[in-house]
This record gives sequence, structure tokens and C-alpha cells, in this order.
Amino acid sequence: MTNPTVPQSGEDLLAGLRSRTAGGRHRAARTGLRARGRRDRQDRAITHRIAYAVEQGAFPPNQVLAVTFTARAAGEMRGRLRMLGAGAVQARTFHSAALRQLQYFWPHTVGGPSPQLMDTKLPLVAEAVAACRMRADRSELRDLASEIEWSKATQVTPDDYPAASAKAGRLPPRDPAETGRVYAAYEAAKRDRG
Repeated sequence: MTNPTVPQSGEDLLAGLRSRTAGGRHRAARTGLRARGRRDRQDRAITHRIAYAVEQGAFPPNQVLAVTFTARAAGEMRGRLRMLGAGAVQARTFHSAALRQLQYFWPHTVGGPSPQLMDTKLPLVAEAVAACRMRADRSELRDLASEIEWSKATQVTPDDYPAASAKAGRLPPRDPAETGRVYAAYEAAKRDRG
């Protein structure tokens, strides 16, 4: 297996792309880079377009951020960008990019240290269960956390939880009204912590 070499020109960067995919090369210099679609082919097209724009001088590489969904995809993008001669371009997940921006801008815009993120929400769910004068083992805490995540993802409020969970055919770990109370206590605990 031969080691790939860094392309020598902008046209070399686009040589392997299908004509329809490569067609966006000139738009990149005018509008910025933005693309979405099927992962493997699109990630390849995106990295080639980024490398092309950097090579053509449209963007300084240290001012380009490629964003994807998973840490694995971000690692693959970084590797492709390095092979294409655009190793100074950053590739991150949406979450890590957002966290990095929060940590950078918070002291300048809000003041003080940025909020600390929790590794898991289980301690906060346990606090909510205790505030409702209930008990739950670790397995039940995980199930309650799942119900809270489902509620937030579907924009169901704590008051609406019992009816929404019944309508969706959910099987909560506790009585739906109790689960709704735990969800409300969880939201209150989050607000109290800032």
C-alpha cells in the first residue's frame, strides 16, 4: 500500500470527486463552506472542498472549522485534511465546538468562569427524586433520565408529561404523574444551579 501524497494544486484536490460534487469548488471561495448529506461521500467532498478553498487562499486554515456529529467522523476528517495539505483546519463534533466556544466567550461576555458541565445527569435526577420524597435505585434513575430526555427532545413540559407519555405509548418507570413531578423537580434543580 502506498502512502498518499499531498496534492500539488487546487485541481489535484478536486480530481477524484464526481463532477456534480466538484461543481461547488468555485462557490466555496465566494460563500463559505457548507454541505450536508451521506456521510462517507459527503465527508470526502467536504474535506476536498475545504482543502481547495484553503489552497486557493479563500480562507486562512486557522479560521476554518469543519463540524460533524461523531468523534470518529471528526478524527477521520482531520486525517483527510492532513493528507490534503490542510492540517491546520480544525475538525470537531458539534458538541465539542460549542463547548470550546462557550469556554472562550463566557468570560468575555458574561464574566467569571464558564459553567461546569456534568458528566452524567444521574446525580441531578437523584436529587429530583429526593425532592419529591421518593426513592429510586440506579436502574430506575437511568430510566427516569431517559424519560426526561425523551420529554425534552419532544418538547413535552413536566405538566404535560402524563398525557404525552400515554399518547406516545411510553412505559415510564413510575406512575406518569410521579415521573412528571420528578421531571419538574429536575428542571427546578437545574435552574437552582444556574
